[in-house]
Amino acid sequence: MPATVSVPTVTGIVGGVRLSGGFPTDAVRLQVFEASSNSLAAAVKLATEPTSLFWDRIGLTTGQTRWYWLRSVSAEGNVSALAGPVTATAL
Repeated sequence: MPATVSVPTVTGIVGGVRLSGGFPTDAVRLQVFEASSNSLAAAVKLATEPTSLFWDRIGLTTGQTRWYWLRSVSAEGNVSALAGPVTATAL
C-alpha cells in the first residue's frame, strides 16, 4: 500500500481551487474525491487523477466551497488510506 498524501492543503484560486501537499514517492497518481459538504459519503471521485501536486481543480464559480479527500495509487494499483478532508472556496 502506498503512503498517504502528507499535509494536504487546498486554497482558493480564480475559477477553482489548488490542491497541494506531499506527493508520496511510491505513488504514480492520486484519486481525488470532491463534495459540496463535509461528507465523504456524498463525495464523487473526479475523473482526472493528478500525477503531481500542485494540482488545480478548475471550473468552479466564485464562492463555491468544496471539500476534498486524496488517496494515492501505486504502480501496482494499490491505494492508500484517504487524506483529508481539506476545504476551500473558489475566488
